[in-house]
Amino acid sequence: MSKVVETFDRWAEEGRDAELEREHHDVARQVIAAMQLKPGERVLDLGCGNGWATRLIAQTSPGVQAIGIDAAPKMIARAEALHSLTIRARYEVCAFEKLDFKDNHFDRVFSMEALYYAADLEQAVRECFRVLKPGGSIETLVDYYAESAASEPWAKVMGLALHRLSEPGWRTLFERHHFHNVTTARVIDSRGPGGAHDFKSDECEPTFATKEALHKAGTLRVRAEKQK
Repeated sequence: MSKVVETFDRWAEEGRDAELEREHHDVARQVIAAMQLKPGERVLDLGCGNGWATRLIAQTSPGVQAIGIDAAPKMIARAEALHSLTIRARYEVCAFEKLDFKDNHFDRVFSMEALYYAADLEQAVRECFRVLKPGGSIETLVDYYAESAASEPWAKVMGLALHRLSEPGWRTLFERHHFHNVTTARVIDSRGPGGAHDFKSDECEPTFATKEALHKAGTLRVRAEKQK
């Protein structure tokens, strides 16, 4: 078992999956709304954690099918426990580098704060391209990128090997693997950084000033298309 999987399994046991949902919900909501999913589209949520974004996606439009995958079995167990039978969503344990789906299977791929954890980032992007239908698109959201200086210590404090790319580096990565119309933007959490009085520190946000800096930098949104 990889150290990344061990980390996320532990976080599931500690209930930190709910914290991740609270932290990222607003940014994910903004981007999922901007995706303008159509009825019947099939969407892959890459690195779904407890499945909260998978469920958001499945509720956007009638008949949308959302499949959440995560390499951490205990996160998938949490997703199954939280699942609603009223939506078309399911969850699978799966590595980013070997997606268990046929070629051209998905209309969209969505990934919230997950792709830079991949053991082999190049192979993960190749797999995303493979499972996307021609004309499909991918939305990758990351808080750990070179222009966000406050996130720089994360790999060291978590003891993990993370991929720290610049904004141009993310664009180049997708272009190198045959994606077209690759664009980047910053998404700012509309709730603001909160107040110092209710701030709770952790390894990635040791001080309120760090939290403010991360909020100001925003989440990097990378959007790319597979040509028809």
